[in-house]
Amino acid sequence: MKKAGDILSAFLDKETLEKAEQMGKLFSQNVWADLLASCKLSQGVSHSHIAELIKTVLLIEADHPGWIQLFQTKQTELLEAVRKRFPEITFTGISFRLMKP
Repeated sequence: MKKAGDILSAFLDKETLEKAEQMGKLFSQNVWADLLASCKLSQGVSHSHIAELIKTVLLIEADHPGWIQLFQTKQTELLEAVRKRFPEITFTGISFRLMKP
């Protein structure tokens, strides 16, 4: 039985596959933990996650407005950490929203 990656590689070019792989890593909770640690926000890992990438804006969800406020104080630093970690993906900003219950 072939792996999904083997099947996809028959249809997609190498650059597209690499970008897709990076996108998958972007949504990893471990990567989110590393990004928050680099901004001295490690305590926020269990209260937030990367929800979406809408065009070039990264959408972060948090479970309380207080966390959103704290992340906003480090928004520039967080955006730079994301850009450094994923240079092949274009990020123009970060947006925040409250998690749905």
